[in-house]
Amino acid sequence: MDYKVLKNEDFNISNWTGGKTRQLSIYPADGSYLDRTFVWRLSSATCDLEESNFSKLPDYDRVLVVLKGQVVLAHEDVRAARLSELEQDRFSGAYKTKSFGKITDYNLMVRKGNEGFLDVIDLTEEVMTPEVESYPAFQLATQAFFVRDGYATVTINGKTVMVQEDQQLVINYDQRETVKVSIMGQGHVVRSQIFYDYEEGEFGPTKVKPEKASAGDFSQCVFIANTQFRFSKFVSKKLKKVWYDEELQGAIDKVNHTYITEIVFFLGAVIVAAIGFEKFSPLGWVIAFAAWFIAFFCFVAPLIFMGFLPKPIAGHIKDIDKLTPYEKQVRDRQMGTNERIDKIIGRYKFSGTDQYDEQGNRIDDYHKNKF
Repeated sequence: MDYKVLKNEDFNISNWTGGKTRQLSIYPADGSYLDRTFVWRLSSATCDLEESNFSKLPDYDRVLVVLKGQVVLAHEDVRAARLSELEQDRFSGAYKTKSFGKITDYNLMVRKGNEGFLDVIDLTEEVMTPEVESYPAFQLATQAFFVRDGYATVTINGKTVMVQEDQQLVINYDQRETVKVSIMGQGHVVRSQIFYDYEEGEFGPTKVKPEKASAGDFSQCVFIANTQFRFSKFVSKKLKKVWYDEELQGAIDKVNHTYITEIVFFLGAVIVAAIGFEKFSPLGWVIAFAAWFIAFFCFVAPLIFMGFLPKPIAGHIKDIDKLTPYEKQVRDRQMGTNERIDKIIGRYKFSGTDQYDEQGNRIDDYHKNKF
């Protein structure tokens, strides 16, 4: 279990078509609203226009509570809801929703397949223990308390924290833990209850803890350094069964794009030639260059890669049958991309098929065009 009181300086503020949005909390913490890489999100937004269109979020369910003002939410071809202060509406993010009225609201967005609820607690000076919904099918749960007005003192397993007006308390825990929460104070609190599952790597790369270089890393570098030719996947059975994650592949590309291994190889060959000039016999030349080839491919090139690649290297090499959802998505995208063709296409403007804005930037998706 972990908990934190979030204040104004912790909120991420952005603009939307109808006003401003404050992202109060998001899970996972490195999730992105714009990329839709989150399980749930708590936010508070202002509707500064009399009429506003909500963004469509087909993969999410939403709950909205009015903090200030009155509003009518019109869900096209579904229904309409008239809300006063501290009233709520639950609806699918797939709805085409339009709001009528200037308000400040509180939003919960939960990825479909999970569960989330909002309710309003009228605080008193007497301690109360709010009932918690039961969803044992989900491993993880969150209780969150946003103080609309007044203040709240919240006790979590015997530890008490103060939550002031316009602050957000978030309590994340595993449902196998025992978590007891009680609350008292003055004013009104919007409480969130969220029940969900989350697999690391579902929306982003799996984090690999950095470690010091080891002999195992060097062994991996020997393999990587000697499988950088174009048709290596047709030669090596191992390459057909593994996938390099983005961090590792990015480091490999960095080495390859600087041509550092090629430069070192030819410099070494020049040095061998300079040393053996007018000294080596024909057999001596063969032995000298063979020795340099072996030293380069077994020791020098792996050391170059060793200096650039993230350690432990094995942690960044994944079995293609055990990829996370995010890794599968990245791999599928890579499999459908031809870097050489993309570079060629990007250099030219194909008359009649390409589209450009006033600054000359290409705005169409040339992958979808047929030339």
